Amino acid sequence: MHSAVFGKTAAGVALAIALGATAAACAPSPAAAPTSDRTAGPALTLTSSRTEAAKADQERKAKPVKTFTFPDGHISFQYPAGWSVATAVCPTVPGGPTGCVEATVRSKGKSVAFLVSGFYGDGGSGPVNRTVFDSAAVPGLAGFEGSPAFGFFKDSYGDVNDHYFMDIRRADELVSGSTGSGSGQVTLPNGVGIFRVYIDSPGFASDAEAKAWMGTVEYAQLKALLLSVSYK
Repeated sequence: MHSAVFGKTAAGVALAIALGATAAACAPSPAAAPTSDRTAGPALTLTSSRTEAAKADQERKAKPVKTFTFPDGHISFQYPAGWSVATAVCPTVPGGPTGCVEATVRSKGKSVAFLVSGFYGDGGSGPVNRTVFDSAAVPGLAGFEGSPAFGFFKDSYGDVNDHYFMDIRRADELVSGSTGSGSGQVTLPNGVGIFRVYIDSPGFASDAEAKAWMGTVEYAQLKALLLSVSYK
């Protein structure tokens, strides 16, 4: 494995703007978790019509984003300035990485994403029938084991309710069809990272409802947040 620096490319600017559309201001991040503001420029949108896309673009131009960096300085991500990040120390195991930190991202008083730095990775994988709605490489994690990628997908477990997920995981796990469920864990030099959006179980009444959500500003913000994750 080797590090990959998250360059200030045009794609990085686009991600920053996608995060810009935000709701009313929430509580600021705790002092123990350093953050910095970054104002964004024009960006792509993921809305379902040209009218909505133009509206969302105008909102994003007017809203700044913040950058959160975990205490060890390795993993960072961007989020709308009106959102907040709360941190907590997570448990470790003997012989595993130390300094594990959990970061919970909140919008409008609701937890919307969960990111972990330095976790000890473990877990099992069972058979599922996976439907991938959206996926993309994460520029700031390029070159690491499994080519970590963003994904929004549904897993069907036979006679159990379908479940919808949005996270970062190995690119080879983001394939539609019969496959192993995988773990949603990313192996990095400082341990294992977890980068996941909270989706209430099962999340959506149908695939059509899930696809409709993909045309919203909220979806664009959350996708941009995950795509902005980087390691240095």
